[in-house]
Amino acid sequence: MSDRGARVFELSEKTVEQIVFAMEDQEHASFVDLESGEVGPGPEGELYARAPTWSSREGFKLMEEFLSSVRQPSARRELSSALARGRGVFKAFKAVLAEHEDLERAFRDFKIRAMRLTISSWYDELREAKGLERLGPEPEDVDELLASDLDIKILGLDEARRLLGPLFEEAEEESVESLPGPVAVFELERLKADVAAAKDAICAVADDSEGGALGLALGLRTVAADRGFGRIVFLRVRPEFRRMGLATALLGALTKAFEDEGINLVMLDSALLPPELGKNLAALGFVSYGLRALTRQD
Repeated sequence: MSDRGARVFELSEKTVEQIVFAMEDQEHASFVDLESGEVGPGPEGELYARAPTWSSREGFKLMEEFLSSVRQPSARRELSSALARGRGVFKAFKAVLAEHEDLERAFRDFKIRAMRLTISSWYDELREAKGLERLGPEPEDVDELLASDLDIKILGLDEARRLLGPLFEEAEEESVESLPGPVAVFELERLKADVAAAKDAICAVADDSEGGALGLALGLRTVAADRGFGRIVFLRVRPEFRRMGLATALLGALTKAFEDEGINLVMLDSALLPPELGKNLAALGFVSYGLRALTRQD
């Protein structure tokens, strides 16, 4: 008597590729042989399992998530416009990707990673139904993914000046929403004066691939009591790229650049930073000291 029904196939790379292909074919049902892992139109039953589904709703959500990771401004606008369409949204999105070969490859990889998670969950349910231990999804190296998706460059002040102007303007517009007008003006004027007087500086820039920046961290080389240290006076990430860990990545890159020069003391000195950034500073070795606060009696 065969004990085939008590076993589950190994989730090999070949099997994953076959299941992904089946998931993308939404017109035909596919089934997986529970012993061999072969995928085909075979019957559903004790020895076969229907391949996991991939609905249009999941596809649309995936496109929205991918859009949030696209750094090129022009491509973001084109993809956003495609997603805003009513009918034909998937065709329009693919048409835009076809015009950007690098993004087309990136989206394919992004989609495969998402499908792998769905397949891993489906596979674990099969194993559990057979009384076998769940394997769980393979953990992704978030730091590695971030490093591969972002291009952070270290520039000197002269190279970064053309990028600082637009970011200063954006910071000025946003600061008046969270700070009293006179305080916002004071902080920005102080920042501009520091930069204008600086003879040397170092910048960490997240490149947008089109000559602009997704975000920038600016540090000044400073000397006091015959000792040099770094002073980070400006950090800004454009709103649409926030909550992705970019601010932390920029601070880490700038701190590392200072360390590579032999500057191991770095101070973060800016009143224009979001309060939520504070919880990530300890991981980069920053320790809070002193206090800056304000009160206003209306």
